[in-house]
Amino acid sequence: MRIKIFPAILGALLLGVAPAARAQGKNPPVKIRLATPVASLSYLPIHVALRKGFFARRGFDVEVIQMAAGLVTPALLNRAIDYTTIPSGPATAGARGAPLRVIAFTSVKLQHVLIGRPEIAAVAELAGKRIGAGSFGTLPAYEVRVLIDKFHLGPNTVIVPLNSTSDRMLGTQRGTIDATVVPAPFDLKAEEMGLRRLLAMGSILPIPQAGLATTEEKIKTGRAEVIEILKAMDEGLDYTWSQREGTSEIIAQWMNLNPAQAGRVYDSVRDTFSRNGIPSEEQSKAYIAMLTFTAALKDAAAAAIFDFSPAAEAAREFAAKK
Repeated sequence: MRIKIFPAILGALLLGVAPAARAQGKNPPVKIRLATPVASLSYLPIHVALRKGFFARRGFDVEVIQMAAGLVTPALLNRAIDYTTIPSGPATAGARGAPLRVIAFTSVKLQHVLIGRPEIAAVAELAGKRIGAGSFGTLPAYEVRVLIDKFHLGPNTVIVPLNSTSDRMLGTQRGTIDATVVPAPFDLKAEEMGLRRLLAMGSILPIPQAGLATTEEKIKTGRAEVIEILKAMDEGLDYTWSQREGTSEIIAQWMNLNPAQAGRVYDSVRDTFSRNGIPSEEQSKAYIAMLTFTAALKDAAAAAIFDFSPAAEAAREFAAKK
């Protein structure tokens, strides 16, 4: 595994990037360019698969490219990358007619946590209070809107737009807002700051977060490669579900946590992961509902966003060889 930072300033150059030559056979390995965001537990099983050599074992040399979410769709369309763990952009583009598809999800529930000021003991106590979230159209803003509706917090509850997770935590600590939503493992930092953990958002929003997206062309002309990539992901999922100690060690190194913290994080996110990369119908619908809000989509069809047929084939082959 090789990791490269892809600065946003180079985005304009993507149109001129030619596809890299594909090596054939097992020697030398096939070069795969995988775009990821900053480190996020939502694609932990893929990171596990990279760290444990599950991709390399199948003959892939994976170059991990840290990329801003807004650059992923043009990068895929222009073959500057092969796959991405950031599915929202490709999913939105697919719904609007682009030849891109989400082919698997690693996490099928949100890994975000509602945290509040120490004097707030329950979600119901946020009625009429100020809840920090991202700006309109972001996932945190959508989460807070669903929260207000589900817990009947009323029209006097105010959503305060703060895009930075750190700013939202500091605002909660200082009392400029009363609660906010943060991704794991930031909930640990929030507790260290004296804030209270109120709700795992995945318990009310079974929205898939990360996975793999690629082009229709890749699915059609490189299906064997796609299936092997997905089998490596499946092995990462299986390891993540079954190997607490090993996965916790990877989390500790990746997220710069001590062993106790990493163990707590593992326990808090374990059940957010898929078993085989394929979401349930409820989870798929929840994802489309989220996109409808965040990307202002209308009448988004699942067939224009998802193609889980390679994941189903990969899951069958992986299960047969276990």
